[in-house]
Amino acid sequence: MNDAVAIIGATGGLGEAVTMQLGRNRPILLGYNRNKNKADELVAKICASGQSAWALHIDITEPKSVEDFFAQGRHLVPKIGHVVSVTGPAIPLCPLLEVQSKDFRRILETDVIGTFNVLQHAVPLLKANGGGTMTSFVTTAVLRTLENDGMSSVPKTAVAGLIRLAAREAGPWNVRCNAIAPGVIDAGIVHSSFVVSEVAQGVIAECLKKTPLPRLGRPQEVAALVEFLCSEFAGYINGQIIGIDGGYSA
Repeated sequence: MNDAVAIIGATGGLGEAVTMQLGRNRPILLGYNRNKNKADELVAKICASGQSAWALHIDITEPKSVEDFFAQGRHLVPKIGHVVSVTGPAIPLCPLLEVQSKDFRRILETDVIGTFNVLQHAVPLLKANGGGTMTSFVTTAVLRTLENDGMSSVPKTAVAGLIRLAAREAGPWNVRCNAIAPGVIDAGIVHSSFVVSEVAQGVIAECLKKTPLPRLGRPQEVAALVEFLCSEFAGYINGQIIGIDGGYSA
């Protein structure tokens, strides 16, 4: 049996695609914050296909919640060999000078402190299980700056730094840490941003305009990359920020 995967943020647009892709061949521990109904629905779908899945609540901004998630998970799930964090708060797409202080702090708390909390509990668990992978989601804006997208790129740049550091420190334990940097994908924030404001629409449109492949990325393409990073075929990939953005960051 393949090692189980803990997917944090499993109920989001990209999270769902990742969950269903990896749930074809591996037991899945879903982590959700607010959307319990969606988490239960995904568990039911995976179990109906013949695999195993469980759902637990987690608030990555609270260290105790993260600790409890992994502690409870160890009692439910066979050996956890992979942790995937597909989390991301709602962000304003606007000039940096127009971002409200409370939003700046909220986003940093979720992205940066949240990733720190997850790493502090996920890496020791993977080490104890003989190794594995930690995959976090960032954004193509950490690879190429995009105007009006500072609340995506700034916090996620810090996340990328955490992942690189974890890769160096956890590598000797056979724990590989990488980050995926999606571009304009047909899911999640791309859909919600188009109804927020003209500025938000412009950010998405400008990113797509500068993308050599003239289309939106597909959630399934992102999920396939996650699956690859969890596989033995990616056994020497560590500490990388991997763009999946149609060439936007080229």
